[in-house]
Amino acid sequence: MTFKYFERPDLYVGLRDSETACDLCGQSKLCFDAESFFGQEDISSICPECLASGKLYDRDIFTCEGDKEELVCQLKALNPSWTESEVEALATQKTNELEKTTPGLITWQDWRWPCADGDYCRFIGYGSKPLYNRLAKDMNGEAFFKNSFNNQDSDIDDLWSEYLPGQEIRNYEDSNKYGVLFYVFRSLHSDRVITIWDSN
Repeated sequence: MTFKYFERPDLYVGLRDSETACDLCGQSKLCFDAESFFGQEDISSICPECLASGKLYDRDIFTCEGDKEELVCQLKALNPSWTESEVEALATQKTNELEKTTPGLITWQDWRWPCADGDYCRFIGYGSKPLYNRLAKDMNGEAFFKNSFNNQDSDIDDLWSEYLPGQEIRNYEDSNKYGVLFYVFRSLHSDRVITIWDSN
């Protein structure tokens, strides 16, 4: 199960333990828990098919918040001949797609979904030293980790040495063992990786 902006939500969010009625199609199936979604409407369950096909577009419900302000800046830089309205229209389209068709990522703090190269990034998993070493390819894993931070004021040296797990976090259940988590996102259009971290 892969969504455009979320790789393997079956591992990193999971579905409800048993079949339940999807609030949008009414069918009984394994669904995402939708009780923590944002907006003025409330639903309790949504099936992967309804979420992926955009059934939330006509509802005042969204699963996350995209960093639209940064996306607008990137789109302007990439398309200097575009008008303000053209940039705004594409940023709105991409933000709606993110917020209305992406599984909700479970976090302790509220933060905006990152973007790179003029689009929102795909969440690929929880950070660990083995993951960054693998993503770094020919680069040093620690240096790659430090370069992945995007405007977060932190002592990154301490994060690597004291808080970043030494073994991979393979799923949401594994993530519950840690008081600090690193959320790893990759650009859809390049090898750029962005890390956001928070703590309980």
